[in-house]
Amino acid sequence: MEKVFILLALLSIGLVALSGCTYEGTGTLVLQLTDAQSDLNISKANVTISSIEVHLIGSGWYPVVENPQTFDLIEVKNVKEFLGSVNLSAGHYSQIRLYIETALVTIDGIEHNLKVPSDKINLISPFQIKANETTTLTLDFDAQESIHAAGKDKYIIRPTIKIIQE
Repeated sequence: MEKVFILLALLSIGLVALSGCTYEGTGTLVLQLTDAQSDLNISKANVTISSIEVHLIGSGWYPVVENPQTFDLIEVKNVKEFLGSVNLSAGHYSQIRLYIETALVTIDGIEHNLKVPSDKINLISPFQIKANETTTLTLDFDAQESIHAAGKDKYIIRPTIKIIQE
């Protein structure tokens, strides 16, 4: 039990140290989208992302993309689709948030609404923006693993997304 308390204390000290760090300058964040290959019989998975934000530790949320964009997640298999790019303050970022406007999936030739719980997807994956450098993150969205039946002709998305830093 004592080891657990020591570990928690060290983790807390590390988080406080990170939140107190100050960085100068700005760097560029580039976001891309791709989808891994799979065998499920989904012919289309159209998702409209209305906006994307990132969270700077100790400071808050910052917009990366503010214009809606629609992507067919099946069409972006093994290719990278540009999501957006923005200059951000240098520092440690903890999350990416995608706001989903609409989502439709075509399974066996029939189009269905795709339910996205809370209409947003939070990706907790720390990354760093360094002054005068470009950080490129690719969101590898596995549509086949993310889409699940939720009753007769109802589908829900439980996102399976890997964030790849290049």
